[in-house]
Amino acid sequence: MKMTRNLQIKIAAIIFAALASIVVMGVLLFNMQNALTQSNYASEMIAEAEQLDTLLADAASEADQNKETFDAIYQSKAQSIAFMANNNTGYEATDAKMREYQELLGVDNVLIVKRDGSVVACAQKTEADFSHARFNYLRESLSTGEPSRAVEIDLPDREWLYRYYAAKIDNDTMAVIEQSPVELDELDAATSSTASVLRSITVGQDGYVFALSAQTYLIEYHPDENLVGADAIDAGIEVAKLEDGTTSWMTLNGDSLYCHVSLIDDMYYIQAVPASDMNASTMVTVGVILFAFTAVVAAVALYGIFVLRDDERRGETEQDGSKAGGLRINRRIAKKAAVLSAVGFIGIIVISFYMQTLFALSSQSLTMTERVEQITQAIQTSQDRASDLEDQYNERYLSKAQVAAYILDRNPELATREKLQELADALQIQYLFKFDSSGRVTATNSTFTNFVLSEDPADQSYEFRKLLQGVESYVQPAGPDEVSGELRQYIGVVTHNADGIIDGFVQLGIRPTRLESLLESVQIDHVLDGVHVGADGFAFAIDKSDGTFAYYPDANTVGKAATACGMTENQLVDGYSDYITVNGDQYFAASAETSDYYVYAVGSDGALMAERVPLTIATAGIALVCLAVIFCLMVVEPKPGADQAVASARKDSDDDPRMVDVTVGGRTLKTESAASRWLNRAFSWDEMTPEQKLGTVLRWLMGVAVILVCLAVIFKDAIFGTDSIFAYILGGSWQHGPNIFAITASLMSACVIMTVATILQKIFMLIAQVVEARGVTMCRLAASIVKYAAMIGMLYWCLALLGVDTATLLASAGLLTLAISLGAKDLVADIIAGLFIIFEGEFRVGDIIQVGGSKGTVMEIGVRTTKINDGSGNILVLRNSGISNVVNMTKEHSFAAVEVGIEYGESLERVENILAKELPNIRKRLPAIIDGPFYRGVTMLADNSVNIKIVAECNEKERGGLTNDLNREMKLLFDKYGISIPFPQVVVNQPTVFKKATAAEKRAADAFNAEQKEAFKNFVDENEDFDEFNDSHRH
Repeated sequence: MKMTRNLQIKIAAIIFAALASIVVMGVLLFNMQNALTQSNYASEMIAEAEQLDTLLADAASEADQNKETFDAIYQSKAQSIAFMANNNTGYEATDAKMREYQELLGVDNVLIVKRDGSVVACAQKTEADFSHARFNYLRESLSTGEPSRAVEIDLPDREWLYRYYAAKIDNDTMAVIEQSPVELDELDAATSSTASVLRSITVGQDGYVFALSAQTYLIEYHPDENLVGADAIDAGIEVAKLEDGTTSWMTLNGDSLYCHVSLIDDMYYIQAVPASDMNASTMVTVGVILFAFTAVVAAVALYGIFVLRDDERRGETEQDGSKAGGLRINRRIAKKAAVLSAVGFIGIIVISFYMQTLFALSSQSLTMTERVEQITQAIQTSQDRASDLEDQYNERYLSKAQVAAYILDRNPELATREKLQELADALQIQYLFKFDSSGRVTATNSTFTNFVLSEDPADQSYEFRKLLQGVESYVQPAGPDEVSGELRQYIGVVTHNADGIIDGFVQLGIRPTRLESLLESVQIDHVLDGVHVGADGFAFAIDKSDGTFAYYPDANTVGKAATACGMTENQLVDGYSDYITVNGDQYFAASAETSDYYVYAVGSDGALMAERVPLTIATAGIALVCLAVIFCLMVVEPKPGADQAVASARKDSDDDPRMVDVTVGGRTLKTESAASRWLNRAFSWDEMTPEQKLGTVLRWLMGVAVILVCLAVIFKDAIFGTDSIFAYILGGSWQHGPNIFAITASLMSACVIMTVATILQKIFMLIAQVVEARGVTMCRLAASIVKYAAMIGMLYWCLALLGVDTATLLASAGLLTLAISLGAKDLVADIIAGLFIIFEGEFRVGDIIQVGGSKGTVMEIGVRTTKINDGSGNILVLRNSGISNVVNMTKEHSFAAVEVGIEYGESLERVENILAKELPNIRKRLPAIIDGPFYRGVTMLADNSVNIKIVAECNEKERGGLTNDLNREMKLLFDKYGISIPFPQVVVNQPTVFKKATAAEKRAADAFNAEQKEAFKNFVDENEDFDEFNDSHRH
């Protein structure tokens, strides 16, 4: 039926309002979420910027210290040559001797140079022209007597990069060391360069820091090496935005970046977060909330449209609305639309808060996981550096010890206190000891003049006895000295007599201050002190050996047991990602494990809560306004006009016979007939009620949501990337237990399982349509197996994600079996039967069913029992396990049947003629009759009567009353025409003479019989008997 113009305008207004609401919500949500995300990143970048100056200063100090240490090593090597030249150790100013010294010292080149720059001897040719003024620093050693400052020559066009060190041999001659600084440059690049500092800083998940010169605007550092050296202005950065402390959007090489600028010295340090990184979480959050809002708006708006359209088709009644001034309120829409709006509104609030929590925590967890990994990596790097430095110290000081042994081998007379002090100064070490073959000190520049190697293996000096047994050298690890307690290191190298026989060893005693400071810097309290996580987070560590706090910002907590401060044993693990409580304060934390500690990065929950609540409230406010507008458009309308009046006069003639009225809780509802359900007969769209149409739309929306989630899960890496929040949630690196990540992962996994199971079931149903009967049975069985296997598998997997020990769960199945055997059998049977009733859909609330001798309307299907109203006000409570042989009488229509007897002497043809004339009149008098009444012929030749049956089609709920009415009508009819209804009797008088049918009546009777059979043949099977307990009908 064509819609009236007023209805078309109203529906168009509702659709426009719904679409406008979705657009407005989408725009506002995106802007609010984007502003919140930018605010979070800005806070994090400002916090990082505050630490950047300190990090750069520390790196510069580290670079100076690296250079100082490197230079000191090679200055001492030059001094060693000068010492040998002045102390009768076989020194000769020849190239051969220089090569010998080169190998002894482990340097690139050794030269003997005159004041005027002429080279007297060298280990290998050099490009250096020492007469040039650039080498004047070397000549300073001739006047000061101290090692010279380093001179570095860097001429890339000549591939000449060396550092030079000189020491005075005499007033006109100096020993020069030529050494490539590659080792120093590599050390600086790895530990103290701007790149090494900026490389370790991350912002959010994929943010980074790059640097550009404030003078030339050239990019000095960028993670993409192709951009290093590029002109930042040419690459898209606007100079006006390069102001210290500015936070704004910038474009670099075509990429949009959210940036914070810090000006330190003559360098801009720019913290940048890619727009794609920000939009990823924003779009997903907004998309989910907007989809939920769209579903709610669509449900409310479409339901109103369906009801309005249905009202027009069936004709509006005065009961449907109430008038207020010149307006009319459609009460039929108002109540359900209000419920839908209220439930949808609550759903939007819940989903908005849930999504804000999920993605805030997911982003926080990803950030903290990355941060704690950076911290542990920093710890490991520091430990590796300490180990490398220790190896370097061992190697370098072993070289010094070998030089000392070389010198003493060639001139044993130098083993005096004065000469050893002079040699120690040249080697830049603290102590030198000369031991004899018995392990006794024979000469030293220290105060330990009467020292003898211990013979106790537990003592520190015992290990050096191996040198007296033929071991060439021994490097003892640095440790506390037995006497002074200071950190010291001792290194020994054997010495030989003139015949080359070991006559003792020389030992160096050093105080490795650089190593000591570095070892202190790798202590956990030094590493974690000052570490910031986000805007207000911090890091702490727990000792794995005893479970105590090794470091915590509050010094009073250090040393206490973690469990005594609120943490639990299951939180003391690697890879933990969830909430923790320390000293009564709740934090969101991520952990990582090192060889000695569990390290945690934590953030305050208060900041997350402060972000979630305002955005949720704003979303709720927008949703409330939009839903209110749509609700008013649906419910409020002008008083009916002429065209509506015509519509009101129309009779409702398009009721679908497959829809049945049922009464539940005093309300009359429509439901689909049982036969239609079993045969899966689909309604056409026009046949559906507004409620059915709404249900269909909601199922479509739910299906779309499930499919979208399924696709997002399957193609998460292609759509969102390997480091996305989706990948994080599905990766399972969070703590398994009842938390938001587990719930989300369970829902997403359930969507995948449901989608796969549904597809398999549909495939089996399609196959069933093209195979024979046995194949149909197998396909239906397979579909049922898939359904229940998916349910069980989904439940098992979700419980595992929620932290349930599934192995224990399986073991508990044995306990369940035992419980059943000990008396819980009936309880379990009832519960299982209830679940099967719900999932199989044998009947539903509102259905009229017959179980054994009990019949009534289903009021409630519980886990253990099912409650049925028998129509007389009595509630029958049936155990689920006892419900069997159910007859679902929620049919398309029922039948009321009466069976009456007539005398054997009565003319059957005459009775049939009377019925042919009177049955149409009975239908007029009984409005409960939908079709009929029909004459079903003779059903029985009883002892005292010929029984005939009359049947009328009706609704199930009116069947009993109509049966009584038909009995009454038949009695009145028989009385009217003098037709006797027999009863058991003994005839003791002359029987009544009955009227005989005329020939015309006989012909009419035959025609009536044939007509009734034809009229009723599509309603029942030929063997159907409409007794009290078997009057259901199925197609």
